[in-house]
Amino acid sequence: GLPSGAKGGIIQVKQNIKTDTSTFEGSTGNFSGNISGLTESITTQTSSSQVLIILNTNFSTNDGQRTTFRILRGSTVLSVGDASSNVVRGVFPSLCNRSNDSQSVACSMMILDAPGSAATHTYHVQGNAESSAGTVHINRTRGNNTSDTYHAGISSITLMELGG
Repeated sequence: GLPSGAKGGIIQVKQNIKTDTSTFEGSTGNFSGNISGLTESITTQTSSSQVLIILNTNFSTNDGQRTTFRILRGSTVLSVGDASSNVVRGVFPSLCNRSNDSQSVACSMMILDAPGSAATHTYHVQGNAESSAGTVHINRTRGNNTSDTYHAGISSITLMELGG
């Protein structure tokens, strides 16, 4: 933490690294529940603190299908795109490439949140994919080949409390 009376700077850092795999089902317009392993809590020291959220994840799904993710503080959705007709509002829209049986898509983003209270705040990640995407795989390729020419990835959520 910061010395008494100091302002600004990084007060604390919390991180959860997801090394296992998980899945959710594509359902046009509906977000999944919280993705296991992509949740982290931080207890802010002051009501003026801000929290920098850094999300890194990788996923795969059926060829040519769209997927997006969003971050929540508790049940409050943070920083999503503006509504436009029936467009799904997420943080970063992604498209799985062709031949993704052996590929995954890497996604990274940062959001600065001002929770407004000195308390414990829990951040979650949820995903959405169109129905035709089928199963969305986190930290693995759709084909899940186990030969030594394929790779497994990790995902992480990092929280940094910044002094006001």
